[in-house]
Amino acid sequence: MTHKLGEDVIKYLVVPKPILARDMSILAYCFRYESAHDYIAYSPARAFDGVVNPPGLDIIERVGVDAFTNGAPIFIPISKFALLSDLSKKITQPPEKVVFMFNNNDISPEEPFLSGIQALKEKGYRFALENPKDINHMHPVIQLCDFVVLSFKYNMNSLTTFRQLAATHRNITFVAADINSLETFGQLDKTNFKYFEGRFYNVPVSQDKSTMSPVKINRIHLLNTVQEPDFAIESVSDIVGRDPSMSISLLKLVNSPHLGISQKIKSIQHAVAMLGQKEVRKWVTTVIANLLAEDKPGELTRLSLIRAKFAENMAKHFQLAMQANDLFLLGLFSVLDAALNMPMEEALKLIHVSEEIHTALVERKGRFMKILNFILSYEAADWTETKNSMMLHDIAAEDVFEAYMDTIEWYDSILNATYEE
Repeated sequence: MTHKLGEDVIKYLVVPKPILARDMSILAYCFRYESAHDYIAYSPARAFDGVVNPPGLDIIERVGVDAFTNGAPIFIPISKFALLSDLSKKITQPPEKVVFMFNNNDISPEEPFLSGIQALKEKGYRFALENPKDINHMHPVIQLCDFVVLSFKYNMNSLTTFRQLAATHRNITFVAADINSLETFGQLDKTNFKYFEGRFYNVPVSQDKSTMSPVKINRIHLLNTVQEPDFAIESVSDIVGRDPSMSISLLKLVNSPHLGISQKIKSIQHAVAMLGQKEVRKWVTTVIANLLAEDKPGELTRLSLIRAKFAENMAKHFQLAMQANDLFLLGLFSVLDAALNMPMEEALKLIHVSEEIHTALVERKGRFMKILNFILSYEAADWTETKNSMMLHDIAAEDVFEAYMDTIEWYDSILNATYEE
């Protein structure tokens, strides 16, 4: 599909990064973006790109917040100069869904910027300050902020800033960002941080596979059954019929208007027969990947589906078009270790996958690894690595933008119980 968003917009790499609560529920997303112009991270000609008109805000306005967040609020980075252009006239998204975020280097505690913040707050918008340095100097800005975002990417030094601010700004909600290990999350979980961002939620916790529930074992058996070239429809019906979650999902699918089945289907056997082998395999693989992680953070399921579709969409740009289906599975199973709480090598002993998928996920090598590395860099908003990969494989920014936006729309269709070919 083609997104008529304008050449200015599709030159950007965009990704929403999840912000979670202690219980791993989604509280918001942080919208990260970067110009892919000429694959150059910085040039004098682009020094003021998006200063007054933030590209992230433009993209959100044209596509809508919910396309990226499924209804959650979104943090959108802006510069202080954007405050001079009356942002409220440039956005139609509900104020409760938008948090304008400044980096410490993009805002200063002086007029007319303070007045600009105050005017937008009176209209219901909220603000966040990212990584404040001199908190005494930035005090007037911090006073107007609802959130302070502190990075723990390299060390725990941000705890000092957090303690200083928490003692004097009790109305601020603190976001611990770049939390990439469960150990760091465990340390910060004992503080007054309420929001957490980072890869910690998809890190597996080692667990003896003998403790796996009978329901998961049954689902893995079904997953392996449909990977066979010519599986029996009846065997699928029998297994699905013993699983209430899968039965409901299947009946919801076949009765959706998108499939165009005129008659109402009420039995599992009839539903499986109507879909046929190809569609059943596709449905089972996607649904079970979700259900295996149903006792995990909801974002883990979203991550696996986004990776799967994004990998499939990018296949042709990495000269892997003939392997698009395998790349979908690669993305889908890339969080299997976290879903099953075991090392990836052990997890893949339970699932039938191709040698190339196994090589990429366990040995971290092989030709599939180039696309997996690209996706991991992209979702982490590691734009330097992302653009290096694009340059190496001669991939245009427009192609990446289209592939990712199609992925977002596909995922949205999954949430709304539609089914796409």
